[in-house]
Amino acid sequence: MVQNIRKIILFIFFIIAFFEYYSQEVRKIDIIKANSMEFSEKVGEGAKRLIGDVIFRHEDMYMFCDSAYFFDDINTAIAYNNVRIRQGDSILMIAKYMEYEGNERIARMRDSVVLKHNKSYLVTDSLDYDRNQDMAYYFGGGRIFDADNRLFSKRGYYYTQFKDYYAVDSVILRNPQYVINTDTMRYNTDYEIAYFYGATDIVSDSNFIYCENGYYNTNNDEAAFSQNAWIRSGSNYLMGDSLYYDRKIRFGEGFNNVFIIDTVENIIATGDYGYFYEEPENALLTKRAQVIYVNEGDSIYIHSDTILLTVDTLNYRLMRAFRKVQIFNDDIQGRCDSLTFYSFDSIAHMYYDPVIWAEGNKQITADHISVYFENEEPKTFYLKHNVYAIEQIDSVHYNQAKCDNIEGHFDNSELYKIDMYKNSKTIYYLIDDEVDEIVALNRLYCVDMTFHMKDNQIENLWFYGNPDGEMIPIEQVNNDKLFLENFRWLDEIRPKTKEDIFIWRDIGIK
Repeated sequence: MVQNIRKIILFIFFIIAFFEYYSQEVRKIDIIKANSMEFSEKVGEGAKRLIGDVIFRHEDMYMFCDSAYFFDDINTAIAYNNVRIRQGDSILMIAKYMEYEGNERIARMRDSVVLKHNKSYLVTDSLDYDRNQDMAYYFGGGRIFDADNRLFSKRGYYYTQFKDYYAVDSVILRNPQYVINTDTMRYNTDYEIAYFYGATDIVSDSNFIYCENGYYNTNNDEAAFSQNAWIRSGSNYLMGDSLYYDRKIRFGEGFNNVFIIDTVENIIATGDYGYFYEEPENALLTKRAQVIYVNEGDSIYIHSDTILLTVDTLNYRLMRAFRKVQIFNDDIQGRCDSLTFYSFDSIAHMYYDPVIWAEGNKQITADHISVYFENEEPKTFYLKHNVYAIEQIDSVHYNQAKCDNIEGHFDNSELYKIDMYKNSKTIYYLIDDEVDEIVALNRLYCVDMTFHMKDNQIENLWFYGNPDGEMIPIEQVNNDKLFLENFRWLDEIRPKTKEDIFIWRDIGIK
């Protein structure tokens, strides 16, 4: 029983193989028409010369020409002048000369060759068309015309089934809005999409794009890029592991290791996600978002959950940072809930529980802190409501100042004057410089105070409005005299390196 089943299976496979063999039998080229025909022994044994309105057919393909030679023994036709090939209702090829090998199903077309498929055209001087793979190969330079696009390359392939051109070597795609330069490109005529597989430049009047992998949809002007991708628009750069770009709305979007660089203002903004509008200029960064103000090695690093960068019609820049803002500079560090900086008035504003640390041992808190800059250097600062300034002397003793508002002034980045307004209180320790020891505590109370500074030391001090105070020898100071009310030294939440700005230590400031 088993043996009979095996025999039946083998017989079935034999029948299948038999029909496959005969179904693949090579078909002869048919001569459909010619005004005259003669035999030419000079060309070859059995060669037929056809003259006038010559038509050949091979399977579903028709060939037309003015004159031809046909070699029946090798199933080959050689055509001259006004050569045309039609296959189906969508493929047309034109040339001055053609060799067609029926057994191999390959047409070799030369001299002023045109391949038309649907709405696209390929113009070249030499083209081989392999019907087995539905593939045309051009070499010696080719031009492709498709809708608004003009594609040039030294050589390439066209797969008619998939409507894909593979252009190789010195590839240029010209569109009325931009030019794409690359070395290898796949271009699909159905969807008008160009795919890149190497170093690629996309040049337009509005921007410059570089990538080493990606695609550009020339139909809807949407594109995606990867591998060292970046977009330059004016003085700004957008970079990222992968980029998306929409030319219609001039919008770029970046994913992972995103950089937005302003070369005029020396600003670098980074994040793991970001977008950028070219006009009007505005950008957003999130996920480890950071802004770096580069200044000759003395850069300022700012991190927050979200950073917005905008440019107004007068070309002034506004930076806004939201949620868990932290700042690091070698000399100054800070944190707050949100921060803004507008280049029009050159004022930075810190909102919601702002803290500033300076020179390693100084701390300032207030409800609102703002700093005015001139030529990228601090000129004036304003502290509003619940102001508390602290200077650490050692692990136990701290100079302190408390009031409603403070205004400070700089000269060449050096603080020279501080004005304290309303409900001013201070604790100040007197130090014997010879032995470098604290000798007394000075407590002062008044409405307003003014400090004049020199070399970061108090040179003169004025008190206004019912001043009162006391000086206590240090050995007589009780612990309840060491601090003004609501004292908090916040060094444990201070970012001490530029990497620390990404670590938010939420201990609560108030």
